Amino acid sequence: MIETERLILRPLSPQDEEAFIRGIADDELRRMYGFPAELSEDTARRIFAQFSKQPAFGLVRKTDGALVGFLLDVAPELPEEMLRSLPEGGRTLAYATFPLYQRQGYMREALAALIEEHFHSKSTPYIHCGHFPFNEPSEKLLLSLGFTPYGQHALGKATIIDKIRFKV
Repeated sequence: MIETERLILRPLSPQDEEAFIRGIADDELRRMYGFPAELSEDTARRIFAQFSKQPAFGLVRKTDGALVGFLLDVAPELPEEMLRSLPEGGRTLAYATFPLYQRQGYMREALAALIEEHFHSKSTPYIHCGHFPFNEPSEKLLLSLGFTPYGQHALGKATIIDKIRFKV
């Protein structure tokens, strides 16, 4: 568990499932994250179950306990040829803020706290994040947090723009 000024980052739990499903029901969020355009409730529940099995944080607002988004913290999700030039032990962070809570700085706060945790408590050598080319808010957020362009790779028919931040 990690605490910030306004948030508690804690593992996703069964109590988060309904809020998660409501949060990813938004068409624009699904497009920005790469979820299927047609997302049944059963598929949304399977996505939640899959995320719950990974290192995943629910972003919970301290004032009212609302789930405002999520953060996945996984082994690097990059093509092998990109990984060869990077030190071992990096992490990939994937994230989404639910529509009702966007543009309020929650993800900046959560990412900054998790990056601090990795670089200072866990000695992680780098953090990778990716975004789709059309997701300008995510690109701006990553650049403002010190990430730099690293390349791009295909994910199915889509292109992911890769950003890296190295521990200094």
